[in-house]
Amino acid sequence: MDDPNKILNPKTNRYVLKTGKIGKELLASLKKNPELKKNPELKKNPELKINPELKKQQELKNKITINELKKIWYELYNIAETKELIKFPTTDNTLRENDSNFLDIKLSKTEKIIGINGKGTFVLRKLSDIALSNGENTMIYLPKNFTGKTFSKPLWNVKHGYMYYINDVNIKNITVLSFILNNINDKYNTYKLSDSPIQQQKTDGIIGIDIPYDEPEWLSKLIPSNKLSNPIINKSGQFIFSKCSITTKTIEYSTTFLNSKLDKFKNIYPNYINITNTNVISKKLNDFIESKYTIGLIAYDKHARIIFKNNKNLHIIDPWKQSADIGTKNLIKLIPTLSFIKRKAEQTSEGSCVAISYARSLYLADKGFNSIYEPIPFDYIVLTSRVISKFRNKK
Repeated sequence: MDDPNKILNPKTNRYVLKTGKIGKELLASLKKNPELKKNPELKKNPELKINPELKKQQELKNKITINELKKIWYELYNIAETKELIKFPTTDNTLRENDSNFLDIKLSKTEKIIGINGKGTFVLRKLSDIALSNGENTMIYLPKNFTGKTFSKPLWNVKHGYMYYINDVNIKNITVLSFILNNINDKYNTYKLSDSPIQQQKTDGIIGIDIPYDEPEWLSKLIPSNKLSNPIINKSGQFIFSKCSITTKTIEYSTTFLNSKLDKFKNIYPNYINITNTNVISKKLNDFIESKYTIGLIAYDKHARIIFKNNKNLHIIDPWKQSADIGTKNLIKLIPTLSFIKRKAEQTSEGSCVAISYARSLYLADKGFNSIYEPIPFDYIVLTSRVISKFRNKK
């Protein structure tokens, strides 16, 4: 109705005079809730704002869980294979890019590589890591890069995101990816990913969504984040951080930040101990040994570990290896008080040795020597994930 003297009463779906009692109440609600005028959806159905319960129901209808999305993705992947998109990529399957897409993913291209970037790449990585935790094919959700001889995890940088060499295999896989994204964005563009806990809680999956987790207030205030960003635990109790390209400099920034906010991690050495030759005691290692700090993050032979002091002794613990490797044995020969402590592996094939070592060091700094044999509580795992995300791109 175009009568300027009347207003729609959403409870009865009838128009009433603005000068009447009900009309005045409706006008008053518009003044109290100016977003009714700004938001087209609320203008069409103002009762969503007036009735909080109805609004809540509407929001729930337009949400999808990460596990539901994974199932939809898998079905679309099988359809793509049936249609032989892998063999015959066409322009019909070109990715339709839009900032407002449910999964905002864009492609970039240089002379040598194709990049997959955008906010939605976080979801691709999460789907892939859920598959990893279940022992499934991760390439369905985030393709590996075909180098010409083998498949390897795609490298990532800020500008291009996940990078793939330009060759027939990678182009075909990205075509399938585009087909899936186009279909999901067409159907679910008004949806949002739910970060609410699932009803049937499990012991594996995303912390705080699949697995019960009561996040402490100090952590939420220190670094707030969406639960979907929390790490994943597989059925063996190992952690997947959904992070790549974690530099040791990121850990140094993280330690400086945490020590400026909290007192419980003061024993962690602020400098990462990067060793290029384990046949000598490097200056970096010697500086840690002679320092007042008791816990150090150390890396050699392309792998991260923890070195720490306990009374007059030094120990190395490894997040992955069950026995001392050549590099560790070399250091033990040089330092009589140094020993290797065997523990259960906490790292998966994700390659997150830097992250899991840091989480273990936080727990060790807070709770002391005996904690090295205990499972790492979720607080330290989630804190590690968030602080790494905060500083991973800092230069």
